[in-house]
Formats: sequence, C-alpha cells, structure tokens
Amino acid sequence: MQEIEIKFKIDNREELTKKLSDLGCNFNKERIQKDTIFVHDLNHVESKEGSIFVRIREQNEKKILTLKKQSKVVMQNKEIEFEVSDTEKARDFLETLGMTEWVTVEKSRIETSYKKYNFCIDHVKRLGDFVEIEILSEEENKTEEFEKEILSLAESLNIDTNNRVNNFYDNMIHDLNEKERKNA
Repeated sequence: MQEIEIKFKIDNREELTKKLSDLGCNFNKERIQKDTIFVHDLNHVESKEGSIFVRIREQNEKKILTLKKQSKVVMQNKEIEFEVSDTEKARDFLETLGMTEWVTVEKSRIETSYKKYNFCIDHVKRLGDFVEIEILSEEENKTEEFEKEILSLAESLNIDTNNRVNNFYDNMIHDLNEKERKNA
C-alpha cells in the first residue's frame, strides 16, 4: 500500500469542515493522539529515501505501532501498522532493537472521506492547524497524477495551495525544539 499525501497549513479549521460537510462528508468524533517517534540515530533524523521512523500512537484506549519507511518522494512512505496492547512493552521492544525516542507530537484530529480522498484535519500542539489530504493506492506509478488531483481538490475547497507543507509534524516539532534550545 502506498500513501500519497499532501499537507497544508490552514487558518480556518471551521470553514474547511463546513465546506466538507456541505459536500456530504460526515466527521468522526474528534480524537486526541499522542505520537511518540523513535529513530535509530538521533544525529540522523532527516527524512530521506530509506529512512525508518517508528511511532507509538496512543489514541483513546488504542495503542498502535507504525513503521514508516521513506520512499524516493517526500511525504510518501511504505507503512506497516498494527495494534499493540501495552505501550511500555512496545517502547521496551523498540529500545531493545536500538531505537531511541526522538520527539512527541500531541494533536487533536477529526477525519472524513470524500470520494477516494481521506482528510485529516489536525490541531497540533505548538504548531497550529493543518489538513492532510491523502489517497491510499496499490498503484505506485500514478504518484504525479494523484498529487495533481489532490491539489485540484484543495483549490476547489479554497485551501491556499501556497501553504503546502512538505514536512512531517515530528520534524516540525524537532525543528521547533532545536530553535527553542538555541534561543534559551
């Protein structure tokens, strides 16, 4: 499975949810997510082809372990995900494999779908509001076509495509942490 995702910084979360509701979209109940990201080497955390990040997501009573391996294209990953029963055992497992906790991202998220698109509308603690529009596909040779479709859909929803974010929340939190350390 391949994930083609484009993320945008947004100014008005309510306006976007209204537009999607007007299209007939129903939103799930807002979820609070705490993502703890693990890496092999804290000195090499850049997202490049072959990079592996593992996330423990705590969401309500669920705990999900996700491995993401970066493809050639930014914001596209191979993803393996499954539920775990115990966060501490998952953490111990990852640390035993030589992985180290890198950053924690806390957010509230609402989700919906429209046609073949999935929307995640997030409020990320310390960063603000974002929307991720994604397509999950088995077809690996249609990346450009899918990206054009997502951009066109974003424009039709009055999302400013100049506010495209080619970065993951974990990297953005890491950069913010580094900036705060330097200014302290």
